[in-house]
Amino acid sequence: MCQMIFSIPTDEQCKVTSHLKLYPAPKIPVMFNDDGIFEVPSKFLMDVALKHKDVMSSVGTYADHLQVFFKFIETLKTPSGFLRKKYDWKDVTDHHFHSFIHEKQNQGRKNKYIGHILTTVFRFYKWAEENKYIRKHVAIYHDDSTYAISAKYNENFSSWTWPYLPSNEFEFKSVPTGEHLEEAHVKAIETSNIVGERDALIMALYERTARRMDALRIRVQQIPTQEEIDEANESDKIVKITVLGKRNITRELEITPELAEEFRDYIDGQRAEIVSRVKRANKAYKDTGLVFISYNDGSPLNPTYISSRISCYLPERMSGHRIRAKGITDIVAAYDGYDAEGKPLAVRDVLLRAAEAAGWKNPMSLRSYLASSRASHRSARVHSESREKALALKESRLRKQITQYEQLKPIADAIGSGKEISAEMIEMLLNSIMEH
Repeated sequence: MCQMIFSIPTDEQCKVTSHLKLYPAPKIPVMFNDDGIFEVPSKFLMDVALKHKDVMSSVGTYADHLQVFFKFIETLKTPSGFLRKKYDWKDVTDHHFHSFIHEKQNQGRKNKYIGHILTTVFRFYKWAEENKYIRKHVAIYHDDSTYAISAKYNENFSSWTWPYLPSNEFEFKSVPTGEHLEEAHVKAIETSNIVGERDALIMALYERTARRMDALRIRVQQIPTQEEIDEANESDKIVKITVLGKRNITRELEITPELAEEFRDYIDGQRAEIVSRVKRANKAYKDTGLVFISYNDGSPLNPTYISSRISCYLPERMSGHRIRAKGITDIVAAYDGYDAEGKPLAVRDVLLRAAEAAGWKNPMSLRSYLASSRASHRSARVHSESREKALALKESRLRKQITQYEQLKPIADAIGSGKEISAEMIEMLLNSIMEH
């Protein structure tokens, strides 16, 4: 008889201990088998949930995927033709992945469905390898050794994948390049007078490894004053913004003085206008203190809404989440380099510093990012690119403003000379005011 494998979500009172503190952990799937709690997959789901609090629906999907795969494994027969009496998840190999593909294809399942499940399963085994629940089982070590589960590092995606996913129906989200992001910033500002500047700044935070919720929780008081920015500019220093990250742990995001100045301009300009307008319409309104607020009513931004907006500025198969993947590569590159003797810095030292800056729990899991960075000699370019992007953002914003002013100049001239203004010109003026 096969084992039962199922999951039950934690209740509202559930708390977990991390860094000697208790954190709420409701609605996180816990997996069970005949022996009770299916410990390691449950720890994986808990870890994912605590790291990415804004994707709880995804954690539930991961639990479903793991159940489907492990239930399938339970049905496999031994070479002698008998069902296994007891299953050990550590026994899984490439053979089981391939068997799963063939079984589901024979059932009429689409490759996209199969690919999503195996991507989750591979992610689980990669996590188990990185967290030492299994050792030398998954091929994530950049060597020629033979491993039970194959892995391939894709530099375009900055991630490890299982290399034998069925067909090309299943596609991963690509990591945007510097060119992609520069175009996205310009597109955001030029396509929307209302929220383009805000969206561009959120993307800039993603590039500095901020998670979606990290960015949306930043408060006005956390942004340096103009005096502090001027001082950083004069001394050519990086500006640091303290953010509240996952598990309510604070960390510092490093940004250029140029980007900090863009934040200050947005807060003192467009954001201040939103707050003023909303207060006039609603006397009971109280400023949230958050940097990024809704244009319509000044309320906190909806995370799903923001993800949708950011994706609109990027090419197909790219998302805001993948911007962060590029940002992590840049952070690793920023801490990489050479010692006084011209030798590459020790891998462990680079990864420890990068992990702290990026809010990454396991420094060793950043090895693939370092490998990608060193292969492309990225460390020598990352700082200058960050500064150039901030300047490009400012240039786009100013160019947009100049265009608006040029459109309004005939109206201003007409008013100044006492001429009558047509209905069309009045409508144009009102639209421009509304967009500002």
